[in-house]
Amino acid sequence: MKANKPNFKKQLLLLLTFLGLTFTVNAQEIRVGAHGGFPTGDASDVSSFNAGVDASVYFFDINEKVSLGVSTGYTRFFGKDETIGGINVEYDDFAYIPITASARGLFGAKQNIFYTAKIGYAVGLDDADGGFHYQANIGWTNSTIDAFIFYGGISDEITVSSFGAGIAFKVL
Repeated sequence: MKANKPNFKKQLLLLLTFLGLTFTVNAQEIRVGAHGGFPTGDASDVSSFNAGVDASVYFFDINEKVSLGVSTGYTRFFGKDETIGGINVEYDDFAYIPITASARGLFGAKQNIFYTAKIGYAVGLDDADGGFHYQANIGWTNSTIDAFIFYGGISDEITVSSFGAGIAFKVL
């Protein structure tokens, strides 16, 4: 890992946190949730499970059905324990803080089906390299709860991705 990366990551994280707090003042909707999933791609070689927490702030309505905002959170990939040729191999956990732009849309006769699309950067923790972050969710919603399935990933030289399910609560 390069010596300049941690300082850049900390500065970027502080800047985006400040911007997120600034936008929160004008927030029309805040959702906080948790997710769990199964690693795919390169992550499935060394990780057996993925879990994390998320927060999204939507502050700009394009129309009645589509809103724009920002999202962040924390996601951890739990390392596998394997026996290879009689030798026990324990892979380390690794984690990320995704910082993304987010779009949320509603559809269906009762507008109780939703989708989100998130694009941004994931700051790598635990000596993990960060990279381009993307995630798509689709699920059921009402005035207070979202239940969803997702697919998301982080791409740099390798792809760390997962699919799973989660739940979020509207807090504002």
